[in-house]
Amino acid sequence: MQRNHKGNVLIVDNDDRILWAFREHLENAGFDTEATWSGHEALALLGSGKFDILLVDDYLPDIHSHDFLKRVGRLSNQPSIVVMHSAEPKPADVQSYASLDVAELVDKRDPAKVCRAVSSCLAEHKLPDRSIN
Repeated sequence: MQRNHKGNVLIVDNDDRILWAFREHLENAGFDTEATWSGHEALALLGSGKFDILLVDDYLPDIHSHDFLKRVGRLSNQPSIVVMHSAEPKPADVQSYASLDVAELVDKRDPAKVCRAVSSCLAEHKLPDRSIN
């Protein structure tokens, strides 16, 4: 059986409940996902170049999110980036995320909005034509 491949999403969040809820939500929407709570592990996974979208919390316990995003920006095969927040971001944070090539900044308390943001980024991210057997 073949199904259309919507894209690969790496989810990074330090809250296991959020991590697994978004993983389930995105997989039900047709995305392939991997998940981790660690920014350092995420960087290693991103090095594979197989992710189309990076869905990341604005707080990571092992690396400052801005430092993490700067390192993502130096990767040769960069995914589109969606940053999730749980508090209203300050204007300076919004400007900083924009300078780090963040495609979307979205409230993680609204899972439907997060999924729409991932889908929107994927529509702009040119995927190779591939399907899964």
